[in-house]
Amino acid sequence: MRVLSGTFDQSDCVRFPRYGGRQCSANAVAALCKAHVLNPNLWTFLNVDECLMAGNKLFEHSYEILPTSYSNIIYLRPDELYSCVMFPENEIKFQADVNNEYYGTSMNNIATVNFGMVNYCIDDAVLCFLHNFNYGVFTCKLQCVAIMKIVDEYFLFDSHKRGKNGLTDGQNGTAVLMSFTNIKNLVLHLKNLFKCTSCLPTNNTVQCASCQFTIIPIFVGNVTNLELARNAKKNKSNAKKLKKNNLQSNIQKQKVESETIPASTTDLVNKIYDLRIQSSEPKYERTEEMKVKNVLQMSNRYKTNVEVRESKISQNREKYQTDEVFREFHSSKMRQKYHNDELYHDKLSGKMREKMREKYQIDEDYHNKVLENAKTSYHTPQGAKRKSNYQHMYHSSKKTKICLHERFNEQKKEMPTIICTGCAQLFFKKSTVSELSLKIDQTLSITYVCTYRQHLGENESGNVCSTCANHIKKGKVPHFAATNGLVFDPLPQELTGLTTLEERLVSARIPFMQIRELGYQKQLGLKGNCVNVPIDINKTVTCLPRMDSEDDTLLVQLMRRMSDKTPYAFENVRPEKVFNAARYLPGWKDLDLDCSLNSTTQTVAVNCYLKL
Repeated sequence: MRVLSGTFDQSDCVRFPRYGGRQCSANAVAALCKAHVLNPNLWTFLNVDECLMAGNKLFEHSYEILPTSYSNIIYLRPDELYSCVMFPENEIKFQADVNNEYYGTSMNNIATVNFGMVNYCIDDAVLCFLHNFNYGVFTCKLQCVAIMKIVDEYFLFDSHKRGKNGLTDGQNGTAVLMSFTNIKNLVLHLKNLFKCTSCLPTNNTVQCASCQFTIIPIFVGNVTNLELARNAKKNKSNAKKLKKNNLQSNIQKQKVESETIPASTTDLVNKIYDLRIQSSEPKYERTEEMKVKNVLQMSNRYKTNVEVRESKISQNREKYQTDEVFREFHSSKMRQKYHNDELYHDKLSGKMREKMREKYQIDEDYHNKVLENAKTSYHTPQGAKRKSNYQHMYHSSKKTKICLHERFNEQKKEMPTIICTGCAQLFFKKSTVSELSLKIDQTLSITYVCTYRQHLGENESGNVCSTCANHIKKGKVPHFAATNGLVFDPLPQELTGLTTLEERLVSARIPFMQIRELGYQKQLGLKGNCVNVPIDINKTVTCLPRMDSEDDTLLVQLMRRMSDKTPYAFENVRPEKVFNAARYLPGWKDLDLDCSLNSTTQTVAVNCYLKL
């Protein structure tokens, strides 16, 4: 169910001061006529308001032409209304078929027959009505709504004050247009809308009059273009086209009516329909393909032929100056396009600005006039108000700039401290999502994908980076997930606590590089080349002497070149820690090491190469 709300309802005292709240039947008929011209799926809130305005005009006109005996009547049935609805663009004729109306009581659950008349329940009435008709007015408790069927979709238009659900009656309620995918939902909404709480089913023979409902079919007739109708007397060709359109619409109307006439008279209606088709002139019979083809030909001719375009423009200009009806119609159409179409609005406003600038530079009178107006308006109350508004806007924009600058500085202080439970990498908080917000596929689970949880508690949920989240949403394991083995193993005890120089002594390669502070922010950067020197660990370890205790240290200088006078690193080294690290490294899973230990000299011979 979808609901489209307008901006006001029929009880608006400002727009409808005279008959506000009484024109529900007229509004329902106006909505049906509008749906006949424009598919309700394409409606906007402006079309809902347009139906209310047209319904109010229809109610006023109908009330004026009625006899004086109707002066005290509050509610008008659809068959008592004037048979034409006026819209800004066209006028549409309609007719209420009272002979085929459906009626019943909302208290009944089963259809009954009283004195030869069928008393429907609301379910059967709506089902039978929409099976035979497309447009109708549903009336219950002196309230009218429009129900309609467009292809396989059902719509309900209610001009009373309704909320967003189409039922509640609040202070901010407006007229609504609702769409339903099936009849069941439409009937359920009607039951909830016209629920009779004052009646109890204690006496089946006596029914409350407020619970009675009627459904009256509405036949929408021919649609007349106002511009074409007003100029028909001046142009004979336009009159012929109008006659042809009226003939085709009447034939279509008779065809729709023939579907709802009882079987006893269908043969007669079919004969009349065939005779009208035969009597119509064949030159006026055009298919939709021919119409589209003619329109394309005319548009191409207008674009390519300069003479045709200039003559058409000159005709429209003369018509705009002489014909008041055409001028009003064209101006209203352009205003509506200016307010609704954003592209046209921007294009037209840009053209006007350019014209005003050119005129300001070329025309001296206009230039002086603009300056005088600016000087006079500066000392007026409006000019003072404009100046205060500009100052307020300037200071507010300045404050916002300061706030944005402070916010930027605060965000710079944030560091990537959030650990992704999928790939075990560090990320900023804004680039991660919670595990609870992910919809995991049935074939996966959080405990299987997000395995890196050493930093979390028992009942604590972790965060996932955007890359892992995209793979998990697709039902796949991330490429860089920890479950694929892409995670660092815990550091063993033999390699913990090593100093920088001790690590270099058991390293197969020693990289030499200069890292210095750069610029104002003191960020670290590499200066110069990076030199990677291969080292024979056997010679390095052999150079270390045997110590009496494990805690004994030895002062070692690491030279970059033997010709240098100053050492690259100068520290106290624990030989026992170096020996233990050299014994452990051959068993490392990512390195293949050949190690032979001489217990007498406490030296280790190591040949190391990376596993590729």
